[in-house]
Amino acid sequence: MAVERTLSIIKPDATGKNLAGKIISRFEEEGLRVVAIRKEFLSRRQAEGFYAVHAERPFFGSLCDFMTSGPCFVMVLE
Repeated sequence: MAVERTLSIIKPDATGKNLAGKIISRFEEEGLRVVAIRKEFLSRRQAEGFYAVHAERPFFGSLCDFMTSGPCFVMVLE
């Protein structure tokens, strides 16, 4: 059986409120497993690249501002 993996990002507002532990606990309670995690400060270039699909949308600039406003936790879940 193939193992499915997905990307999850705990965004700056949640890290700023010290909610990362609670969020990770919820994932684990639902049977997901954190196989990799890294605290990351996204650069503007990284945020623009990751959200490039939204580049033509009016919220693109504010989305990139938000994602670079503080640390994120980037995780791989199984």
